[in-house]
Amino acid sequence: MDWLKKNFDKILLIASAIIVLGFAAIIVSNVQNFALSFDQRNSTTPPDNTIPPAPVEQIQEAFQTLQKPASWQLHEGSLLVSRTYILKDGVLIDPLESNIPLHPPIPNKWIMEHNLDPSDNNLLTSDPDGDSFTTMEEWMTGTDPSDAASIPPYYIKLRLKDFIETPFRLKFTTPDDGQTFSINTVDLRGRTQFLKIGDTIQGSPYKLVSYTPKSMVDSNGIEKDVSILVLENTENGEKVELINNTVVNSPASFAVFTYLFDGSELKVKKGESFSLPPDDSKYKLIDISKEDALIEDIKSGAQIRIFPDKFEKVTAKETTQ
Repeated sequence: MDWLKKNFDKILLIASAIIVLGFAAIIVSNVQNFALSFDQRNSTTPPDNTIPPAPVEQIQEAFQTLQKPASWQLHEGSLLVSRTYILKDGVLIDPLESNIPLHPPIPNKWIMEHNLDPSDNNLLTSDPDGDSFTTMEEWMTGTDPSDAASIPPYYIKLRLKDFIETPFRLKFTTPDDGQTFSINTVDLRGRTQFLKIGDTIQGSPYKLVSYTPKSMVDSNGIEKDVSILVLENTENGEKVELINNTVVNSPASFAVFTYLFDGSELKVKKGESFSLPPDDSKYKLIDISKEDALIEDIKSGAQIRIFPDKFEKVTAKETTQ
C-alpha cells in the first residue's frame, strides 16, 4: 500500500500512456480501411438513364374523371356550419352517425337525405310538400316528402270503419226422401217452401244447385247432421253453402271505409269495384271481416289489406291461405 502511494504518479502516467496507445491504434486502423470503403462506394457501374413508361391507364382514368361534372354529395356540415345535432332524452345525437332513431320507424339517414327538419316533433304527421300526404305515408310508399309531384297511392288514406253483415234469410232441413228440401225464412215470417234441386226460392234470386249429405261426431260422441245445400244467385253467379238447420252469413256484406284524403265515407259491397277521387284507379273489394278488408288494384293486381288504423300490402300467396 505504501508503494502505491509513493509511485501513484508513475502508475497514473503509465495508464494514460496505455489509453493513448489504444486510441492511436484505432486511428491507424480507420486510416488503413478508408481507401477500401471509398473504393466500395465509388462503383464503376454506369447509371441507368432509362425513362420508365408513363402510367397510361391512370392518366386516362384521371382525364375521364375531369370530364365528368362535379356532383354534390349529402351535406354533412362545412368549415363554417356545424353538422346538426339533436338533444333527445338528455343524449346528444348525431342524426348521420347515431343508431338511435329520432322519429321511429323512419331512419335518420332518410330524414336527412330529404332535407327534413330532424328537430320537428311533429315530423311523422307533417306534410312538407303540401300534397295532403304525411311524411310517414311518404316513407311507407317510397315517395319524396319534399316533392308535391311525388305522391303515394290514394288507398293509403283508407281506413276500415265498419263491417256490415246480415244473417242469411234462409235455412234448410235435410229431406226425408233425399230430394225435397224444406226452406224456411229466418228473419221474415213466411211459409215453408218445399223445393228440389233446380228450383228457385220464391222471393229471392237463389236456386238450389246441389246437395251433399254429411255427418260428424261431436265431442260428446253424438252424431250430428251437417249436410250441405248449395244455392246460386241467378243474378251474379255467387254461391252460398247452407248447412243443415244452421244460419250462415249473407254474401251481401259491406265494408264502410273512412277516406282520410277528404274526410268522406264509402260503403262498398263485397265483390264490387270503386274508385278514390281524385285518382282514377279502380279497386275491388275482395273480402271483408270485422278485423280488416282486402282490396285489389284492378290494373296492377296488387292486393292491400285495410285495417281500422293502417294499411298493409300483401302478396297473392298470403291472400289464398
